[in-house]
Amino acid sequence: MVDPDFKRHVDGGDVVLFKPGRTIYASVFKTDNVEAEEAIEKMIEGRPGIPVQMFDREEPGIQGHAYLLPEGGKENKYWGLNTWTAAKGSVACVTMYFENLDDLNWAISTWKTVRPRVGKLNLN
Repeated sequence: MVDPDFKRHVDGGDVVLFKPGRTIYASVFKTDNVEAEEAIEKMIEGRPGIPVQMFDREEPGIQGHAYLLPEGGKENKYWGLNTWTAAKGSVACVTMYFENLDDLNWAISTWKTVRPRVGKLNLN
């Protein structure tokens, strides 16, 4: 789901993929073999904002939660799909930013390709 025309760089340990109108920030963290749900709860704890919409993901060996938030100020509004996807031993925090709400399906489809592994992140 990540188009080959996305530019890429590393920002303080996060992988950033971007092109006009869309940006993806991705990080993977080791969770010391904590179960997936516990790892996600720890990552979400204290996260600011009131979600417009929430999503869950459950697949064999993978658990995830996401929520949609409006971002930016009055002049520069955009959307963020904040996601946490965990497998035993790691959790991937991936946020997709996009300008048009019509891109929500793209963001959800991108999230569903995330397969966390310690030290690696696959975005097929």
